[in-house]
Amino acid sequence: MMTFDSGMDPRGSGSGHDWNTESLAEQLEGYIEQRASGRIRDLHVVCSADSIVLQGRSRTYHAKQLAQQAVLDLTDGHQVLSNEIVVS
Repeated sequence: MMTFDSGMDPRGSGSGHDWNTESLAEQLEGYIEQRASGRIRDLHVVCSADSIVLQGRSRTYHAKQLAQQAVLDLTDGHQVLSNEIVVS
């Protein structure tokens, strides 16, 4: 899993996204871990050409929202996002 320095732009230098789905999933998982400070358990990101699915468990809705916002930060909202993180 990848992590990012606070000053690093996880989207890279270009404005276009040329990631494959596996690479994107790894990037997202690392960035979510950083943003949510490890508050998402069993985190798994599933990516396809037009959608992203977040899976895992959290104790708070705030951590779930942090995960969702991290994805939106990286993808600029261009893909359909399904947040299936369970809060319990």
